[in-house]
Order: sequence, then structure tokens, then C-alpha cells
Amino acid sequence: MKDNREFINGIYEKYEEYQNEKHLRYKRFVPVLSFATLVVTVFIGTSIYRNNINKPDIIINEVTDVTNIGTVASVDTFQNFYELLKKQENTNANMSKSTNLAETNKEEMIVEDTAESEQAEYSQTNTQVDGVDEADIIKTDGKYIYYVADKKIVIVDIQNSDSSKKVSEIPFETNDTYVREIYVKQDKLIAITSKNEIKTETRSIYETTDVAYVDGITIKTVAIIYNIKNRENPEEERRVELEGTYISSRMIGDNIYFATSKYISNAINMVKRYPIEELKEDDYKPTYVDTAITQESKYIPFNKIQYFDDTNITNYLIVAGFDISKKEAADVETFLGAGDTIYSSNKNMYITKIITTYDINTYTLLGYNTKIIKFKLDNGNITYQKDTTIKGKILNQFSMDEDADENFRIATTQEIQGNTENMLYILDKELKGVGSLTGLANGEKIYSVRYMEDKAYIVTFKQVDPLFVIDLSDPKNPQKLGELKIPGYSTYLHPYDENHIIGLGYDTKQNGESIQNNGLKLSMFDITDVNNPKELFTEKIGNTYTSSDAIYNHKAILYLKEKNIIAFSTKTYQNQKNISKALIYEIDLNKGFILKNEYAEDITKDYKKGIERIVFANGRYYLVSKETIISIDENTWQNVDKIEI
Repeated sequence: MKDNREFINGIYEKYEEYQNEKHLRYKRFVPVLSFATLVVTVFIGTSIYRNNINKPDIIINEVTDVTNIGTVASVDTFQNFYELLKKQENTNANMSKSTNLAETNKEEMIVEDTAESEQAEYSQTNTQVDGVDEADIIKTDGKYIYYVADKKIVIVDIQNSDSSKKVSEIPFETNDTYVREIYVKQDKLIAITSKNEIKTETRSIYETTDVAYVDGITIKTVAIIYNIKNRENPEEERRVELEGTYISSRMIGDNIYFATSKYISNAINMVKRYPIEELKEDDYKPTYVDTAITQESKYIPFNKIQYFDDTNITNYLIVAGFDISKKEAADVETFLGAGDTIYSSNKNMYITKIITTYDINTYTLLGYNTKIIKFKLDNGNITYQKDTTIKGKILNQFSMDEDADENFRIATTQEIQGNTENMLYILDKELKGVGSLTGLANGEKIYSVRYMEDKAYIVTFKQVDPLFVIDLSDPKNPQKLGELKIPGYSTYLHPYDENHIIGLGYDTKQNGESIQNNGLKLSMFDITDVNNPKELFTEKIGNTYTSSDAIYNHKAILYLKEKNIIAFSTKTYQNQKNISKALIYEIDLNKGFILKNEYAEDITKDYKKGIERIVFANGRYYLVSKETIISIDENTWQNVDKIEI
């Protein structure tokens, strides 16, 4: 068994081998790149890049509770940029190599609460905050369904619910571009896409002859705005393109805000190897494109890039905001630092980054911190406000919340060599700590969080599922009111009314000395007595091999409060077949979860038949897969129509 030092050095050596091999291209003459070589380069480059994004930064000898940093400064010049990276390299010298050896975070749970329409005429994306829309692979406006199906966006006319039809599609046929998510606002459709570019260039570099070289893979995130007034003929109006991997986005009114993270290991390694005179300044500036202003790519100058003096530099964090109804230039803000999870209220956006801490002498894991950066949102403009660092690491966007007074609440888990502790912090609008609750379920981890006005509901898990009710009415003195311990655990919590909350997660069973999943579990919690919460009723779904996108993605949940309906899809393995199911439940506080419709599809030979989303419009539930859309009548619960897409 390797000790911590051997393990860390081993990872660093592998990482360094890759970097050495990559940067030798700058020193060698490469006369021809075959097509096969190019393909391999793309594949390897993309894989390595994706393995490195969304990883925690590393800080040495610094574990904090709540530390207000609040200091940003302009990078200003390439000389300063070079010195910042040089300083970081020297700071980390005792650890042998550079950063990014921490474990990969779980994917951000971008679970969008399917927000209920007031009249339930059609469903909306399940979002965390009222009035703050979140992108998803499907949207409906009650007349059309807009859906990301592989390399295209399809638009389906559902106005005649008995004979719906596909009216158009927006193709993305190139291998280097794919659609992540979409928004729809009246006659605008906004596609959030990712694009991979291979930079191949011939020029003289580092006092050598002219060379042809591949400068790696550049990943870009592009927001494309389409005019869909004529649904049969969508027309592109505008593009806003940022370098970097897509983190997340939000839409408030007509304003889109999105963020990317651009990995800059290349810059760190080049600074380590070469004097500044041998480097080309523009190679280290991120770029953006806003076709409302110009079709050309623009470099972001160093005097427009800021940095945090407490953050290890492994990425550029780039955030943009713009109004889809206007041709005004997008507001683009850039920072040396990184982010991996977003929470947004109607007024402010918070971007967080998990930081892994090691002891510089023993290489022992000290724990985790979470960096919080606060931005003010105002009609497409983004303004940095404050930043701070707290102890522990968050789970996902639902770990965070902002109350009416702009107090920021955040729940974290600290984990050190198998020992865990859970905390909840309350920070004021200046991100100064005003209250905290620590020592919550030591030895367990947080699996879900939900805030409802002046209460927080937190689920932790190790062998049983404690649901904690926490009073936040006094920000200076949060109090644990009650807890409920039951088998299983909820990975998502959804408010039902002021006295009830829905939980979706896993049922569990004892298997020797270990605990294993035993299918899914849908629960209704009664929180009328906050000191004594109860599990009112449950519905157990499937077997050990049953899963659901809804477990870790709230956007995969259809919730219609006015109709007392919750619906989602599942996948399971049974009788040597892979089965995709759509489940639609009616919620009755007296009778429990009542299964109104169950649609099953064998996807063993064709995974594209698997149901990805369920939406509602005009008396029909639509079960959507990459190949078909099946409609169900809400009165008879019978299949009505099937549309090939």
C-alpha cells in the first residue's frame, strides 16, 4: 500500500509525462500530421481535458472556517500574469509538481425543479428558484415541444394533441459541436452548445525554424440565439462564445447568464520552462465572440482579467451576461481562478469552487474548503461583489440558498481520512459569517439539502437516513429542531406545501456488514411538527438494478402542484432485459402515491428508445425519447399518439 507521498508523487509523474510529451511539439519539427494522428490527438486531448476540469484546486496548509478575503486585483499585464504563475510554481515546489491531483467531484446536480405553471396548462422546467429559469434538454410553451435529440434540436407542434407532428429541426451534424441545453422565451430559442477546436499553426517559435504543431484542444461554450417566430424555419440571430468548458447558466427575464472554466495547465508549464521573452502573449489570453458586435474572435486583455490572491491558479473563470431581446454587447468578466457549481437568486449569482488542502510536509489530506464568489446580476450585467472561503465541500447547487434579506446559507461536509462532519453556515450580504451550525451527523455525509423560507432540510446517510429540520429564522443562531431516522436516503427534496416535503432517493437493505441499494424510494415527509418529522408514506420502485436520472438531475422530474402529479423515468435490468419506464404518480395525502400510468420500453437493443423526459401540455403527458414522443391522455391515462422524431 503506497503512502500519501508516494501516491501524490505518482500522479504528479504521470501528469508531468503527459505535459512533457505535449510540449515537445513546440521544439520539434513536424512536417505532416496524418488524419489518423489528428483524430487520436483530438480524442486524447479531449479526454485529458475533461478529466482535469471540475477538479478541486489545491491549497497547502490552509483549512478555514469562514475567512473573508474580498480582495481582487487586475492582472493588468502579461508580465504580471507571468509572475503570478511563476510565484505559484515556486509556492508549490515542495510538493514536487503542479496541481489537480484531487479526486474528481460528482457531476453538478443541475436538477431543475419542474416549476409548476400557475394554471398547469403546460409544464415548465423544474427550477430551484422561482423566476430563475434553468436550461434543460427539453422545453415546452404549450404549443410546441423543443427537444435536444442527439445532434439536433427538434420542434414538434402539439397544438392538435391527437395528431402532433415534427415541423422542423436545427441540425448540429459536425463532430466538434453538440448541444448541451436549451432555453425558450416566446419567439427565441437559445441553445447552449459546446465546441472543440484543434489549433494547428505554422510559425517560428522559440528560435527554431518554422514548425507545424498542434496546440491542443480548445473547448468553447457557445450560446446561439435563434428566431423561431416561424417554427418551421428557425433562423440564427446571434452567438455569444466563451472559451472554456460549460459550468452552468441561468435565465432571468430576457437575460442569459452563463459561466465557463478554461483550464490553463499549458500556461503553467510554459512559464516553468521558458523565459517570458520566448512566449507569445496572445497565446495565454482567453477569447470570446459576440456576433452582435463583430464576427471576429476577440482576446480578453490582461487589464480586463482579475485574480484572487488566495486562489491557486489552474483555470480562467469566465462569466457572460446579455439580453436576448437587444443587440447590446455582452458583459464578459474574467478571473484567474475557477468555479464548478452555480447558485442564482433573482439578484445575485454565487459561483463556488472546492479546494483540497494538503499538509506541505506530510502530504496528508487536511480536508476541503469551498471558495464562494458573489456577483450582482442586473439586466444582463454582471458585477463582482465579494468572495470568501468556508470549511468543507458542498454537494451541489441545492446546498446553497439566499433569503429575502440576502443572507446566504450554505451546507457543507468536511471529510478527512474517512471521518466526516457536516456544517451549515449563514453569511450576510457582504459574505461575512453571522451564524453556523456544526457537528451535524458526524460520521455521515450530506446527500440532499432543501431550503424553505426560514427552514433548512438536510438528509445525511451512512446506514440510515436522518432527515434534519433546522430553524434559520435567527441567522445568528441556527438551531436543529428535529430529526427522523429511516432506512434509505433521499438525494433530492422537493417542497409540497408548508407542512410536507417530497423525497426521492434510494431504498437500502443490509447485506452482511454493508448497506446496498434496494431500488428507488419516493417518500412524503410530514413536517407539521418541526420537532418530530415523520415519514407519512412511501413508494418503493424497482430492484437493486433500478436507477433514474431524476435521482441526480432535478430537471428530469415533472412536478405539477395544481394537479398533484409527480413523474419521472427509470431504467432497470430485469429478466435479462434493459427496461426504460415512465412513471406518473398522483399525490394524495390520505392515500399516498397512486400510480396513474406506467409505460415500459425494452431498450436492450436500442438505447435511444429510453425515455428521457416527461412534459405536460393541454391535457396530455408527453413521454420523450431520442426516437419518439408518446402522448398520454390525462383523463383516460391511455396512449393517444406516437410521433417519430
